[in-house]
Order: sequence, then C-alpha cells, then structure tokens
Amino acid sequence: MTSIQLPTLQSPSTAAARTTCALNACPAGTRVTVVDIECSGDEACRLRSLGFCEGTSVNVIDARDAMLLEVRGTRIALGSALTAGITVRPANARA
Repeated sequence: MTSIQLPTLQSPSTAAARTTCALNACPAGTRVTVVDIECSGDEACRLRSLGFCEGTSVNVIDARDAMLLEVRGTRIALGSALTAGITVRPANARA
C-alpha cells in the first residue's frame, strides 16, 4: 500500500512572515514594499523625511556595497548597515 504525503497548511501570519526580508538581501531589479524600519531614531526620522516609510514602494536599482534605491521618483543611496534594519516584502505580496 502506498502512502500519500499531504502538504501542510500554514497560517496566513506564518506565510506572511516568510515573505519578508531585510532590504539589503534584495537583488537589483526588485520592487518591494517597506514593512518596518528598525534603526536609530535620527536615522528613521531622516528616512521618513525623504518619503521612505512603512508602506512605501521601493525599486532596487543597484545592490552592491551601498544600495541605490528609487523611492517616490527619487534615487537615494543607503549603506548596507542601514538597509539591514529595513524589513521589506515583495511589492505584489499582501500584508
């Protein structure tokens, strides 16, 4: 008799958690949405004043040492230490 392996179902919150990553892990050409910004208060304030906040769509233009990003029509470069504290999800994924 052959046994059939059934797939395990994940709760929506578990599935959503797996679709997020740090911004510095995204390759060039990726479009993502910012989920959370975890950095110092001054850095978070500076990013938000540039329009880089939760819910914002971001295009990764270049992902070498510093990341070149397009945010609301403006290109900005951020270092890897700063982008490591920014959590994103694919732009087409639901929260």
